[in-house]
Amino acid sequence: MTSAVQVYRKSLADLLQRPSTFLQAVLRLSPAVLKYVAALLLLINVRSWPLVWHFNVLVLPVYEIRIQYWLVRAKLLFASRKRQLEAKVKFFNSLCPVGEDPTRFTVGVKEWAGPDDCDFNMHLSNSAYPKQLDAARFHAALKICPTFYRAGGWVPLAATHFKFIREIPIFARYEIRMTLAAWDEKWAYVVIRYVTQKKGGSSKKSVEKADIVPPSGDNAPFPALHTPVSGTSTPIPPNANAPSLNPAERIASVLPAEPDGATLNCISVCQLCFKVGRMTVPPAIVLALDGFSVPPPPGAAVTTYSRAHPPPSWVEAQKLVAPDVPKGHMRTLQAFLRGGWRDVPAGQRWWEDALGGEIEERRRRNLGLVHGVRTGLEGALETY
Repeated sequence: MTSAVQVYRKSLADLLQRPSTFLQAVLRLSPAVLKYVAALLLLINVRSWPLVWHFNVLVLPVYEIRIQYWLVRAKLLFASRKRQLEAKVKFFNSLCPVGEDPTRFTVGVKEWAGPDDCDFNMHLSNSAYPKQLDAARFHAALKICPTFYRAGGWVPLAATHFKFIREIPIFARYEIRMTLAAWDEKWAYVVIRYVTQKKGGSSKKSVEKADIVPPSGDNAPFPALHTPVSGTSTPIPPNANAPSLNPAERIASVLPAEPDGATLNCISVCQLCFKVGRMTVPPAIVLALDGFSVPPPPGAAVTTYSRAHPPPSWVEAQKLVAPDVPKGHMRTLQAFLRGGWRDVPAGQRWWEDALGGEIEERRRRNLGLVHGVRTGLEGALETY
């Protein structure tokens, strides 16, 4: 018996001292395997590297416009100063949404649900929605009010409210669509829709899945790691006819269906304002400054306004911009935005005429819907 134990000990010692050929090969390859695994993980998460968010938010939207401007200047490098000035004015005017209705002007930014933005449920994480919205919102702001930014303006964010409706699966492509819904004397409210395109044959997958069986009382109380896959990620209230106090739900109820039949996955409301330095500028001035306007009156020579046939309000706004363009600054417009607009008589306030009529009607209606974002958050602040 003693000899058998000694033989076993000797064999075990030999195994520990001389690992198998397979184990030796694994140990030799481990550094290389780990190196490739680490490189793959870094590549998969490239959109979450340090400073990538800053590049996407603060650099990329601005330089997309600057590169276009530099190309225009490069083409006219040897042209006369007069022609260069005309091209400069034409380029900046081409950025303005002249003649558009601000309550129907939509800016879309396409994204995809990468692995770094998804959670263990294999769909877009709730934290990724505001992350991607940061860059998309700045992109939309440059489309809505480019002249305001040229004058040194900026758009601080006051609050954001999200309503998650349907999950966005991993690797799915989606679009962030932003529309300015309403504004008052200080605040502007932007409605954001996260939408995905429907795929044929996959609309009823979630319905065909078996119902999730609740754990019995004998099971250990371990938390579930995955949420059940369903048509909606938000629980449906018991009484579907009961009025909702959620402002995002109220907005979604009056929004028309997406023109391309896209599926609405999430809706968000952003409350923001417009500032030059520390001075707040009324949103109506900012919008009219960049050409937003009601349609021409009945019987007018044109049916829609454009840069070729601008609205009267934009002609007045250009009087604040044009004199300083040859000088390379916008001091006249800056002085107007910093408070000079208060000196304009009531009957000559062109921004009020630009956003009257049907735009004013929609603004009032939408303001009653989105105002709940502000009052709801302020009520929570006072309560707690």
